[in-house]
Amino acid sequence: MLSNEQYQHFQTFGFIVLRQFFTLDEVSTLRAEFEKGLDLAYRHRPFDGSERHWVSQMGPETPFYAHLLEDQRFWSITAQLYGEDAFATGTDANRYVGNTGWHPDHHVDPKEDCYGVKYAFYLDPVGPDTGALRLIPGSHRNPLHDDLRENLKSMDLGIEEIPSYICTCEPVDVVAFDMRCWHASFGGSEGRRMSTCCYYKNPKTPEEDAAARKRAAGSRNAPAQYHRPDDPLFHPDWVANPRNSALRRGWINRLKELEFLEPTT
Repeated sequence: MLSNEQYQHFQTFGFIVLRQFFTLDEVSTLRAEFEKGLDLAYRHRPFDGSERHWVSQMGPETPFYAHLLEDQRFWSITAQLYGEDAFATGTDANRYVGNTGWHPDHHVDPKEDCYGVKYAFYLDPVGPDTGALRLIPGSHRNPLHDDLRENLKSMDLGIEEIPSYICTCEPVDVVAFDMRCWHASFGGSEGRRMSTCCYYKNPKTPEEDAAARKRAAGSRNAPAQYHRPDDPLFHPDWVANPRNSALRRGWINRLKELEFLEPTT
């Protein structure tokens, strides 16, 4: 779990860097499964540096990734930040191309969009000019979040010119950030390797429930957006829950209720 100081840092600024989160052996496993998962997913479209590759890493071919969501290092922090009824939405592998412009993953108003925490980890060292994640502190809350949404595009500034915190990281490190935070990346090489684990705060009101369902509809289209229209968002093996995890079973039920998973899945 986070210390009181780390908890307040996250609440105030919207992120925290967790140093030496993984062991070196775990990094080796992540690297091997990262390559295997993406190679299998893109046999029909090998990486050539022209477009981002993304795949959900929740199948039996990538077992370490598939069970990361239940890893207590991730889950205990998530429950501390967003409640014991938060639910997992996936773990993935991304091979990026070039810069990533400034954006938030979610809107700030819970009646408009659901939100939660994303844990990002890079499989190679990253710094200010090599694709490190940049975050604008406090941009997970208004008025700053909406001020940026309204004004950022009209500013004639490069990615690296926007005031931000640069998360210089080694492969053993993890950046946890609220998905409403504005973030970007500058100077990344072709094939920059980054993975995430994601969890959402459980919606409490009918309006929040509707916002989560709207988000779910878009999420189900992710495989098609990345040139794999026949792939499911959640691997059937993960949904089958072969270890009979009570924690995962609760997530699956909620994912079905909110239609991230098709009810018949």
